[in-house]
Amino acid sequence: MNKSQSSSPAQPPMGPKERALAIKKAQEEALAQLPVDTLYVILYIRSDPPQPNDFHWGYYFHTSPQGGVKHHITNIGGGWISDHGRTRGVFKSNFLCTLVRIATVPKANHSRLDQIMKSRDGDLNAIPGVTCRVWLMTILQTLIQHGIVRCSDVDALQQECMEFGNRYSLGAANNDQPRPVVESRLCV
Repeated sequence: MNKSQSSSPAQPPMGPKERALAIKKAQEEALAQLPVDTLYVILYIRSDPPQPNDFHWGYYFHTSPQGGVKHHITNIGGGWISDHGRTRGVFKSNFLCTLVRIATVPKANHSRLDQIMKSRDGDLNAIPGVTCRVWLMTILQTLIQHGIVRCSDVDALQQECMEFGNRYSLGAANNDQPRPVVESRLCV
């Protein structure tokens, strides 16, 4: 057998429809692989090309193999508003950068987690220097106080999340799929 017979022919490049189907499949598989009852910090890039340490921050709580709940706040010009809602598409956002796993939440704590996530909705704009990151860190302190997240250094966790975000931001801008899921080394 000569060399040309032993090698397989080169695959033609995927067309847009095939690429879209491949991306959808990769996202669905990534979602199905997330352990149920796990809590994540989610980071989104804000620009293309991405800027270092410049992310939109939120939480994602994976409650079933098909999806979970996204918790974040958004700026509407005159102030911030909360946004809590079920999603089956955490991996579908074009701007998603990475998910950082910070906790496994037993079923007995699900309602408490939901209460804490919504606990600042009424006075959101009274949080000093509020941004999505500041809100997330404020909520994180309460999650730690109630034993839902185990982390002894929130500043180090913030830095760790920034490092993960910076590492994966170019991949997000390039639409690499699926987006990476990493585990915090600081939360047990």
